[in-house]
Amino acid sequence: MKKTVVAVALVGVLVLAASAALAWGPGWGRGYGYGYGPGVAAPNLSADQVAKIQKIQSDRYTEVAKVRNELFTKQTELRALFREPALDQAKIAAKQKEIAALQAQLQEKGLATRTAVAEVLTPEQRAQLPTYGPGMGPGFGRGMGMGYSPRMGLGPRW
Repeated sequence: MKKTVVAVALVGVLVLAASAALAWGPGWGRGYGYGYGPGVAAPNLSADQVAKIQKIQSDRYTEVAKVRNELFTKQTELRALFREPALDQAKIAAKQKEIAALQAQLQEKGLATRTAVAEVLTPEQRAQLPTYGPGMGPGFGRGMGMGYSPRMGLGPRW
């Protein structure tokens, strides 16, 4: 009887440990991985340059947030179209074109932001930018929070 209780308790502890370990699930999430470090990655910025760059980034963030939310909605609608009993290829293709257009908008806004930030920098600072590019830092990578992120569209699609 005592061996049975010990065995059941051991199995229970193993089940709890396994469920806690697998709670985050597979996929890419926010964690410590490849990404930009905190703040602006450029050397010897003046206070004025930092303020201008932060203003550019905050303005672009609000613009991009609207497009990202719309993109998330369209991706959700596309997944719903694939779950319907009778697939309508024309609707699916149209929704995919809407998603591609929104992704193109995000890329254009990203390029505009990078250009605006580069214009704030001096030629010497711009020459050093590749040195301060992406590397290890807070960003998207296999880090501590490796869960599915539906807001960012990362992880399993279906």
